[in-house]
Amino acid sequence: MTFTLDNRSQNKESSLTQALQQIQQLNSKIQELEQHHQDYVRSQQNLIPAIAEICISPIQEVQALRILIYRGEAACRQYLRSVLVKQSQASKMTTGQIEKPASTKRVKNQGFLQNSKK
Repeated sequence: MTFTLDNRSQNKESSLTQALQQIQQLNSKIQELEQHHQDYVRSQQNLIPAIAEICISPIQEVQALRILIYRGEAACRQYLRSVLVKQSQASKMTTGQIEKPASTKRVKNQGFLQNSKK
């Protein structure tokens, strides 16, 4: 009789130990996922000032934000690079005009976009 009770208590302890280990593993995984999420949000938030400085029209800003939300950071950076290229080509075509002060912002953000490629 005591052997049966000892066996049952050992099985319960073993089950509890396994459950505790699984809980610890899940907590560890949750912390890891939370960190990845925070990093993701931070990287998206870092793009918002660049969007505001690079995009000339509100339509471009909306498009960039839509791309950021629906397709992610890499696609948004690619879109912003294409906007910079188009702006550069447009400024080359209009010779004789004085460049806008915003051009220094664009040059600064070109470096931002190139340095943050993944």
